[in-house]
Amino acid sequence: MMIFGLKHLSSMMIAAVIGLLISTLPIQAQSTVALVQLPSEQVGNFDAMLGYARQAKEQGAELIVFPEGSVFGWLNPAVFTKAAPIPGVYSDKFAAIAKTANIWVAAGLAEKGPKAGEGSQPDAYEAYDSGILINPQGELVLHHRKYNVLKNAFDPESCMKILGLPGCGYTAGPLSDVVTTQTPFGKTALLVCSDAYTYEPATALAKLKELKPNFVIVPWGITAGTKDQCGKPGFNATGYASQAASYLKSAWVVGANAVGPRVYGRYLPSVYCGDSGYAAPTGDSVEAPNPTAPLVLIQIPKSFDAKAGPIWSNNEAPAKCPATCQAYSSTWNGQWTTTVPGQMSVCGCVPNGE
Repeated sequence: MMIFGLKHLSSMMIAAVIGLLISTLPIQAQSTVALVQLPSEQVGNFDAMLGYARQAKEQGAELIVFPEGSVFGWLNPAVFTKAAPIPGVYSDKFAAIAKTANIWVAAGLAEKGPKAGEGSQPDAYEAYDSGILINPQGELVLHHRKYNVLKNAFDPESCMKILGLPGCGYTAGPLSDVVTTQTPFGKTALLVCSDAYTYEPATALAKLKELKPNFVIVPWGITAGTKDQCGKPGFNATGYASQAASYLKSAWVVGANAVGPRVYGRYLPSVYCGDSGYAAPTGDSVEAPNPTAPLVLIQIPKSFDAKAGPIWSNNEAPAKCPATCQAYSSTWNGQWTTTVPGQMSVCGCVPNGE
């Protein structure tokens, strides 16, 4: 029994060493993404947003993400009279930022919808809670109108004054807005905040899961009643990214959330929590080191590690790793490593389409 134990331990050690050696092989290049945790007092300040884009580009970012409601602020009733169509004046301003800074730009903003109903002000329109993705040439690549909107979220007094209604909310966008397109970051999709929630029935996320994206961008608008709640479950943007990635099992999920007080809508006082970051297809997440800094840069690797149980030898890895990665709509990159000798190894995976 003693001899068998020593031999077994020796094989475990060899497997661990082989795995560590293989894990040092070069992996594909990373993507640098800038997340703007826009202070709430800077909404609509396109000079400030251009400044963030220029800083991000100077630091090597390929993509910059602004949060939900970056033009008026989330639940600002001014959207019912001042929001513009997309394309339109405000999406054009983000396009100008993309061209000037030579960077991909994603942002959340209100969008002018159909004419408001009877009893509303003459200049009143419905409003969508939308997101856009623009390439460095200033071209609109993705346009998403949030499907999963919160009903009666605006201040009731403003709803009655502008729309002649006792309560009001953003108009839900069509589910057909859930699409993917190829970008330098892979098969890419854009959602807005609660469309990335996994709460049942998770309609928008379920539709996206069918499309098997491998890169999902989310302008977040995660708030809490008090600052001390921020970062805890239910009040953490990166936590929601982790849940969405675990649900999709195919995509990196990356997004930016604002900081500062939310001054519009119901359920006040309220504060934006920041806590921006990303999650891998396994749900493993990385949050910005400074959860409230206005501009943070993150490195998103092209590959991720998926748990495969114990792998005892270099010869066994090809039997386990392809299936392990396939469960995440990914391909094994030829790397593996033992994380807990005799108990757990991980395989290096690259999302299909990268």
